[in-house]
Amino acid sequence: MRAIQVFNAVALAAAAAFLSCLGVVTLIYAIYLDTEPRLREDWPTVVTVTSVFAVLSLLAGLAFWGQRRELPWRWPAQALLFAGLAAGGLVLVRSLS
Repeated sequence: MRAIQVFNAVALAAAAAFLSCLGVVTLIYAIYLDTEPRLREDWPTVVTVTSVFAVLSLLAGLAFWGQRRELPWRWPAQALLFAGLAAGGLVLVRSLS
């Protein structure tokens, strides 16, 4: 397996793992949103972080699939993944600081 495929697989696994954990957190927040005022304050941040990892999972999945099958759009998908990682990192830093 080429190094780029390993990178894409690791990026996909990490983003999907974070997404699954944050998905459960988002669900719990949604259920108990009206019971605690603090949860209402944190809600936009939780949704933002979950959305970032959802997009990163999608981009990593597309890049992995494209590289694995050697599809014609694999390099644009790879570039989108790198751009998504940079943009996602900036969004996470801004929303969590």
